[in-house]
Amino acid sequence: MLGLGLGSLTSRAQGQDGGVGHTAPLAEFFVSGGGQRVALAQGVDANLSIFTEISPTHVVWMELDNNNPATRLSWRETLVAELRNIYTVRELTLSSGWSQLQSSGSGLSGSYIGNRAISTSSATATADVIVGRADPYDVWIYYTGRTNGGYARVDIDGDQVLVNELTDPDAVGFKAFSTFSATDLQRRISVKIASGLTGDHVVTISNGGTATPGGGNILIEAVAITGNLAGPQVLPPLWQPGTTYEMGDEVQFGGRYYAARANGQSGVVGPTHVSGIASDGALDWRVDHRPTYPKFVSIDYASEREYAASVTSGGASTVLGGQTHGFDALDSRTIELDGAPWVPVTTGNGLSVGTQANLVEQTKWRSSTGVDLADCTLSRAITPGTVSHGVAVTGTGPDVNFDWLYAGMLPLVAWDGESRRTIAQTVTAAGYAPVVMDDYAGVNPPNIDFAGADRLGIAATVADDTLIYGHEAGATLVAGNIVNQFDTFLRPNLNATVKGGSLDWQAKAYITGSAAGGLQLGSGDALGFFSRHVMRVETGTT
Repeated sequence: MLGLGLGSLTSRAQGQDGGVGHTAPLAEFFVSGGGQRVALAQGVDANLSIFTEISPTHVVWMELDNNNPATRLSWRETLVAELRNIYTVRELTLSSGWSQLQSSGSGLSGSYIGNRAISTSSATATADVIVGRADPYDVWIYYTGRTNGGYARVDIDGDQVLVNELTDPDAVGFKAFSTFSATDLQRRISVKIASGLTGDHVVTISNGGTATPGGGNILIEAVAITGNLAGPQVLPPLWQPGTTYEMGDEVQFGGRYYAARANGQSGVVGPTHVSGIASDGALDWRVDHRPTYPKFVSIDYASEREYAASVTSGGASTVLGGQTHGFDALDSRTIELDGAPWVPVTTGNGLSVGTQANLVEQTKWRSSTGVDLADCTLSRAITPGTVSHGVAVTGTGPDVNFDWLYAGMLPLVAWDGESRRTIAQTVTAAGYAPVVMDDYAGVNPPNIDFAGADRLGIAATVADDTLIYGHEAGATLVAGNIVNQFDTFLRPNLNATVKGGSLDWQAKAYITGSAAGGLQLGSGDALGFFSRHVMRVETGTT
């Protein structure tokens, strides 16, 4: 694990939208990861999915909820994955001797179960696929581990010269890998078989014989090469009407993912069911919450990432904040990609790819009794590895007293119960020693306060890689801005969860905005603040 967040660096930083310049500790958490692209896509139930590359091969997927279309969007879930171009069974050329299989699945609760695969015990069966891209790439094979798993032999262009990531196991006379697993049917295991390739190549998979321990059967799911958001096969294709599909083919429609339950032709209108199996009018589909590939790891859950506030006006108390809290009535919304209005694509993998996405929402802050309190403009800018928010508020109604204002929020997961893995290890506030999350296993302690801290850094583990996450908030240069003080507090274990339990171990960090004598907004007064999230992945560092 990297030794991050232990010092206080003194480079200068400028807040988004012309934020106030200030000394910038924890600078190591705010370094670019080398991503080049962002993408927009339709999410579930009119949600908006935003993707941003946080390294040349890794992406963050942010889901902006739109459950109530009369309210602004809310960023309430974040997932991380390594992108690979996937060549499914549909793309493989199979000789005789293979059996085609599909896992049964059970809908949303059965995510990550895998779909189509091929199996053989035949020594003469082969599966071929042509892979390639313009940039150098590595090659992986996905397989299902079996208690009777045998050796899988791999050739590239008819020999094993380019198979530079495998060895000859147990002196069998050729390069191969074992598909044995002590637990049967372990899906989506990947093994790297080659690196540094360029151009097009033919990958051939065959049965390499009996493995010990194990047996003589191999169960292959897919071939993959290095990918990024520009890759056409990093996500399943969009469902299309009147199209021939084979059992196990995976598509997406309306932000959900569906696997065909039989061979046949699709109907006229795409599938819309949210659980189990149903028809599109001609072909049955099983729905899943996420795609089979890539393996997304959730690093946080529901919260109002943009802002939230508790206010009192005219004796009425109101909690403001998007889809979670409401009272944030939407007047208008614009979504642009590279400066042009965004229109969802209807072909390919559903991704509209560019270098910067911008979302601007005009809302009215409204009291719980229906009184308009202020006009608010929320501006989002998404660039590779960075998400920035700018909030500009002008009072329009009676005086408003703030009980609290969350200018920056960072919910996180220390233990992901879905995939049974540790995510965040440490949280560091500017000017303070790191908080080790394991110190709070099984307890729900009081808030940990970090007075004067407006920057946070998180060190986390995603698969075999290290996720570095920086978050900051501050005031913008607005004439007469009423907010000028920022502090942080951390709730390190909301539910007193322990590792290995069925529940996720969630934590939340808040950067609060305030002013001496209290925060008050009157008619014509201005309130302006920003928040910024910077993410990157460093591979092979755990």
